[in-house]
Amino acid sequence: MADKLTKKDLEHFKERLMEERNNILARLKDHIGDAIQDQGPMADEADLAEVATNQAFLLRLADKERKLLKEINHALSKFDTGDYGYCEGTGDFIGKKRLEIRPWTRYSIQHKEMLEKQKKGYAKN
Repeated sequence: MADKLTKKDLEHFKERLMEERNNILARLKDHIGDAIQDQGPMADEADLAEVATNQAFLLRLADKERKLLKEINHALSKFDTGDYGYCEGTGDFIGKKRLEIRPWTRYSIQHKEMLEKQKKGYAKN
């Protein structure tokens, strides 16, 4: 496996990230718009409860989208520094297969597994 992405690879991943960012922005706008939409007068407490539940669900979705958007923007910024495709923990090349699955990933599989083991170890204490 090569330790470098070609110019074509970099263009491909940047395009995928930009496309995903645009999709997320559209979904985020929809989730928030639906959550704050005026529901008009409510007939009873059950209707109010259903609206509140739906709003909470949409806002949770929006929060997840916002977090993913932050990761994508971070990945896009790495193109400017030449760091895209390299693990933030080890500096090793992440690998094209992993980048295809999650083009915004920050870590190689090995480093991510180590972080997860550490996290589990802290949770046990």
